[in-house]
Amino acid sequence: CLAAWCFPCFECKTVSDFGECLCLPLLDPSCAGYLGCGVACPPVSMAMRASVRERYRIRGSICDDCCMLCWCFSCAWCQMAREIKKRKQPVTFITAQTTPVALTTQTITMR
Repeated sequence: CLAAWCFPCFECKTVSDFGECLCLPLLDPSCAGYLGCGVACPPVSMAMRASVRERYRIRGSICDDCCMLCWCFSCAWCQMAREIKKRKQPVTFITAQTTPVALTTQTITMR
C-alpha cells in the first residue's frame, strides 16, 4: 500500500528494514542528475539489490539486477521488500536433548 501512494517512502522503509541508511534511496535521483540523467540503472538501487542477493544468498547476477531495475523498477523494489520482510521473521529453534546420567556406587569403610 505504501508503495502505491508514496514510492520514495516505500524505498526508504525497505532500506531501513535492511539495516542501511534511511535516506539512501533518495540519492538515486541525485546520481542521475549529476551524471546527466542518462543513467539506465540507478546506482543506489543496483547496490541495494546486489546487497540483498548477497546477504540472503539469492542466485542472480548484476546483469539480471540491471534488467529488472531498467524494465520494472517498482517490481524490483517490491521483490527486495518481500525478501527482507520474509527473512526478518524471527526463527525459533527448539531442541530437545537428553543428558545421560551415570550413577556410581562407592563403598565407604570406616576405621
